[in-house]
Amino acid sequence: MDIGTLLLLIFWGTLVGLVFSLVGAAGGILASFGLITLIGVTDANSIKPMAQILSLATALVFIPGYIRRRAAVMPLALILSFGGIMGAMVGSTLSSRYLSDMSTFKPLFGVLTLIIGVQIIWEIYKQNNDNGESISACHKGIHNAKIKGTVIQFSYADKDFSVSLWTPWLAGFLIAVVASAFGVGGGFLLVPFMVSFLKMPMFIIPATAALVIFISGTISVANYLKMGAVIDWKILSFLIVGGVIGAIIGPKINRMMQDKWLKIFLATVLSLIGLKYTFGF
Repeated sequence: MDIGTLLLLIFWGTLVGLVFSLVGAAGGILASFGLITLIGVTDANSIKPMAQILSLATALVFIPGYIRRRAAVMPLALILSFGGIMGAMVGSTLSSRYLSDMSTFKPLFGVLTLIIGVQIIWEIYKQNNDNGESISACHKGIHNAKIKGTVIQFSYADKDFSVSLWTPWLAGFLIAVVASAFGVGGGFLLVPFMVSFLKMPMFIIPATAALVIFISGTISVANYLKMGAVIDWKILSFLIVGGVIGAIIGPKINRMMQDKWLKIFLATVLSLIGLKYTFGF
């Protein structure tokens, strides 16, 4: 491996780690984009677990910092993960059998990514028209988080949240099916779910999403390996080095950026990748 390729791998891994730790999403999408377009991996069933392993390694670095500052909704992550474990098994099994051809995988990957990017842009537009106030980062963190009966309750920045247990369980299952089928973490669906449906601020989403991604992603990777997926550990190791660097930087930026700009950043990244793979831009 020449020095140019090595530096490219570390740079791209850093970008993946930065984006994933910053917003809790798009890490797997960026990893897949780099493996396909920049590095030239052609086996779809190799790309999927490699992208997920990079996301898992990155998550291990930044999750503890978010937890220390109480920026993760643990009961919500737990219920989402219960659904995600089952979904990851289903999605990876179906994908390995029916979505192994790159000519089929790539455009579908682009369409899915573009839909999510547009959905977030629409959410930003609605928020602006509603003249609602953006929630600012709260140094107190998550408090009063608990499961009471069939409801998850927690508070952040003097705002109380209440979610039925069945809603995140079903969302976790469906999101994991799609995410494992495309070899991504699932943050690109988890984040819109928490932003648009649960109305959570971006400051507490990255760690919550990453915990779910780590659990369901581990199951998905194990299943892909069991079904014979081949991992290029040499390429992946340099990507992980970069991912660790990016994961250290991301949480610091997360605390300084406004909620609205985090959403715009995520929507831009997803839309550009979706346009490229869907229309060949």
